[in-house]
Amino acid sequence: MRWRDKWSNTVEGWRYCYLPGLVDLLVAASTAPAKGRLRMENMAMLVDNSVLGHSITHETGWISTGITKWGEVDVPTGYRARVCVHGPDCETEIYKNVTFMPGIAHLARTGQLELCTSAELRSEQFRQPTGRFRGYGSFDYGLFRNIQFRSVDGIPSDSFGPKWMGLPNIKTQQQDRLARSDDPLFAELVRHLGPKNNVDAWHLRTAERHGLFCFLTMDFRLRRLVKSKAHLEPFRSLRTRVMTPAELGRLLGLVPVAPSLFSYHDARSVVRADLHWPTNTRRPKSSYRVR
Repeated sequence: MRWRDKWSNTVEGWRYCYLPGLVDLLVAASTAPAKGRLRMENMAMLVDNSVLGHSITHETGWISTGITKWGEVDVPTGYRARVCVHGPDCETEIYKNVTFMPGIAHLARTGQLELCTSAELRSEQFRQPTGRFRGYGSFDYGLFRNIQFRSVDGIPSDSFGPKWMGLPNIKTQQQDRLARSDDPLFAELVRHLGPKNNVDAWHLRTAERHGLFCFLTMDFRLRRLVKSKAHLEPFRSLRTRVMTPAELGRLLGLVPVAPSLFSYHDARSVVRADLHWPTNTRRPKSSYRVR
């Protein structure tokens, strides 16, 4: 058994050293069909926070190794490791969209398309846990890691301060800003999408005003709502499209890439590429708390 353990450790070392580079070559090859289209068209897109949240494909998990005696006390033992969020047999709509993100991220890193954000999208991020978009654990990995998102309209004008200052919360401040807007396109979008979707209407308005190719989102309910009204104005006249990563990937001719292949990217920890969360979804923030 000893030689088998040595061989297994050697192979695992090769995965850490060589697999990320091989996967990067695979992803680059998967984007080859998109290059012709991107030469003819300026591809800049506004990326919804829902896309960033689902781009976290690996999280930090506790792997139990059983119970060990410490004197007369039973002590649970284990170790932390990087674990895939999605299993290889996952068939959810979310997973199918995630498989197109490696190609989109590669095109962004090579400057062939531009991923953008906005002041109001950043305002949404400020009022939510940072880990939702970057990962909660130290071993987490996201497909858009180290990509700079240009803000098309600067930074949010939110006011922060201690409670004794009596400032409204960030969500209230954002709603107040939108209520003061006199943009006719925004007003029309809200009329069709409904007041509850006014923030999404503002994101779509922002993408249109700044001449972006699409508003990239994984809010599938919003996507279906916009699609159902595509024959109406102002949707019929919009140059900006509302698209999911899968729709964008198919348009560009990208080949889906399994996110599990990125298990060893930037890995400085134990990797359990053979494991995934049973629910095929990200863990809640509460699961990281020490009890």
